[in-house]
This record gives sequence, C-alpha cells and structure tokens, in this order.
Amino acid sequence: MIFRLIGSTPMRGQRDPSWRGALEDIDAYDLDDDAARARILSSDGLVIGGGADHLLLCRHREALSDFVRSGGRVLVNAQVVKPFIDGLAVWRKLEFSGAQDVHPHAVTAHPVWNGVDYRDLHYRTGVPGTHSYEKLTEIGVSGFYGRGYHLELPEGATVVTGIGQYSLPLDYSYPLGDGEVLVHGGNDLESFSDDRYSTGRIGPNLVDWLEGGSRGAETGTAPSSSIEASPTARHAATRPASARPAGTQSAPGDTPRIGLLHCGTFPPLRTLADPALAPYRPESVHLPDADPSVLAGLDVIIVGDRLHQGQLGRFAPAIRAALQDPAKTVIVLGENKVENWLPGVGYTFRPTVFWTWRTGEDNGTRLRLPEDPMWEFFTPRAVSWHHHGLLHPPAGARSLVVMEENGTDSGALLYVDEVNQPACLMVTTMDPVYHHGSGFMPGASQLLYSLLRWVTATHVPSRQAFVSAGGKSTTL
Repeated sequence: MIFRLIGSTPMRGQRDPSWRGALEDIDAYDLDDDAARARILSSDGLVIGGGADHLLLCRHREALSDFVRSGGRVLVNAQVVKPFIDGLAVWRKLEFSGAQDVHPHAVTAHPVWNGVDYRDLHYRTGVPGTHSYEKLTEIGVSGFYGRGYHLELPEGATVVTGIGQYSLPLDYSYPLGDGEVLVHGGNDLESFSDDRYSTGRIGPNLVDWLEGGSRGAETGTAPSSSIEASPTARHAATRPASARPAGTQSAPGDTPRIGLLHCGTFPPLRTLADPALAPYRPESVHLPDADPSVLAGLDVIIVGDRLHQGQLGRFAPAIRAALQDPAKTVIVLGENKVENWLPGVGYTFRPTVFWTWRTGEDNGTRLRLPEDPMWEFFTPRAVSWHHHGLLHPPAGARSLVVMEENGTDSGALLYVDEVNQPACLMVTTMDPVYHHGSGFMPGASQLLYSLLRWVTATHVPSRQAFVSAGGKSTTL
C-alpha cells in the first residue's frame, strides 16, 4: 500500500484520476498518533503532499528518515522550507520574467518520467479540449510545474529535471540507506498525470516506482524521538522573537499585533519569512501547537488560506468570539469553507479560472462601490487575478469585488462587514498567502501587502485620525 500524507481537503472541483486508487490519502497529523504512525510507516511507499505541515513533519524527521533507510521510497512534493527527511535541500525561488525561464528540461532519466514529453509539463490551461504545444504557448500558463530550484543537493543526488535556460535542479533523487527520496519542487507531481497528453504516464509510473522499494514487513514502527516536546514548547519555538506575551494587545499608537493563522505548510512559512513583511511584524500562529486563547491578544487576525479543517475547527469558536471585540479586525482568506463556521455567510462553488489573462476572456470579476475608502489601499490588479467561488454575505456587508454572470451580480469575491458584529470583518475567496508563498502570481502578493497596509492604517487607535482625514491614510 502507498500512503499519501495530505494536510487539507483537496480544493473543490479537482478531478481524481483512476490510478489514484493505488494511493490512500492519510491526514498527515495522524503521524502524532502512535498506532497510526506505525501503520503509515509500514507502507510500501509514501507521497508527501504539498499541503502537509512542515513543522509537523520535522518532528517526525527521524522516523521518516528511518523509513527510507530501511528500503522505503518517498516522493516529496512542493517547496521544502524545513527539511524533514535527512538530506533534503531547501527550495529557492527562481526570479523569472517569462515562460522560457520556467521551462522544464529532462536532465537524467528516471522511471517516473518514462514516456513523458517534457513540453507537456510546461503549460496548463482550463480551455476545453486537447491542445498542441504550439497552441499552449498562446493560451497556457507556465510555472505550475516549477518556479524554483534546489542547491546544496545531498551526496549521491541525481538531477532529474532542470528548469530554465541553465537547467537548475528542479526535480532530483538521492539514495538514503537502502531506500530513495524523489523530490519534485512544484505543484504535486501526481496532479500532472493527464491522460490527454504524454503526462498520463506519470501516475502509473509513480505507483510502480513507489511499490518497487525493498522494505521489510518488520520495519517502520519506531516513533520519532523528537515528538515528546510539549505543545507549549513547540509553539514557543515558532513564535517570532518580537511577539508580545499572549493576551497583550497593542498600546494606543502602536503598530497593531497581527497574527497569521496557519498550519505549517510551505506558503505561510515562506510568507512569514518575507523581509517585505517585517515592518508589520506578523506573528506566527501555528494552529496545531497554539492555544485558541492567543487570539485574545491580537488586534488583527488573519485566517490564512487553505487551512486544515480539523485544526481550523478548533479555533473557530475563538475567531467568532474575536468578532465581538470592536477593537479587532478579522480577515478570512479563501478555501476555508466559511459557510460551515462563519455566521450568516453562504457559498457557491465556481471553478477557478486562472488562464483568462492569456486568452482575453472576461472572467466576470467586477469592482463595486468605487467611493468606498477601502479602495485607497487596493488596486484592481490586487483583487482580480482569480478566486475560489462565490460568497453570499449577510445584509449590510459591502461587496467590493463581485462576480457578474448574465448581467447580474451573482456573489461576492471580497466583502467587508462592519455592521453585523462589533469587529471589522473581511472575507474573500482569494488565496494570497498560498500564491505569495509559492512565488507565483504577482497580483496575490499585491493583495497581501495591501491587506497589511489597510489593517495598519485603520487600526483602532489610529482609526479616529483616519476618519478625521476624510478617509485618507495618514500612516504608512
């Protein structure tokens, strides 16, 4: 059996290829349970999904490394921020300006890519049909397969795929004991298996490779030696040094205390490390290790996008309690199933349309309420890149970005509510932390920076000055 460790429910609307039946999805947090961990580590092979918690995986580094040493095979997806298996290299963002800068190239043959034409990995589109490579250069979006590289590869590593004109290491493999680690530095490798193209071989090839390890039935039951650390100690290790003690809100005139709620995946970890965010001093709130009571001490609560629903559920009552504090601002980002836990909000699924900037199609995004003071902080580009469905806010909320269908506004993509609860609430179906942390989609970075500017300028102690200036910002 092959287990795929995942960190969240797959995005709504994603397809599930038939070969995936060979993979059993397992919640990565099951690693913290002794019996579940023993079962996971008795498998033939493992896939580490791009949505898995790197801080969690680091606590189990010894056990995961021993799994490979005993003959197991592991596919590691996405961007490694904190190495959680011995030998893993940290991912680095590639500075790119065009499609050829992220063109993947075959470097060394590997059985997972047998029969795959690398040109079929270069572009993605949602335009219906099967398209030639020449057509995809006109309508496709590049960068999904990879937009970064690895340096300081482990001893014995082989570069499988290079990226860009210098063929920098994107995919690589290396031996560890009797096993092998395969690293793909982009969106989950198995998601590129498409039967319309040569990439349809990736899924079956991957299954065959993972099942080809040499593990013995008696291996893989030893728990990680590092998992005994208490939740309090683990949270302290991830809290920024500048953070004030829990329960202490900012004093009048201070920069607001901004907390980013996350589940240790690579996008928020890379986002929190971004020097451009340093002036705002965002604090890490790693949900698995934090206590919900920490929200009481924050002025601004940013509910990061694509959170693990179980971890988010533990914090939902504290988030709702924060909405009763008029001194707080709460921002809820996309792919969080808000209709299940945020009062008065409905949701309607719409597929994510990411390619319209290449085809010139109208994606229906409309900006409303042009006189609203919010628009001092947000540009059209910051709020019109893509979204993950429609919101139906309660009466009185201000829908600033909407979807227009057949001449009618069918739902909000971003709204602000300052009337249905004492706190200021913003909700969007856009996912800027994911895309900013992924180094993908400049509009997402603009939205993230704009959010931080907005909450800093309109923080309650400075809100009177903001109003007195006629809605014109008097702070950075």
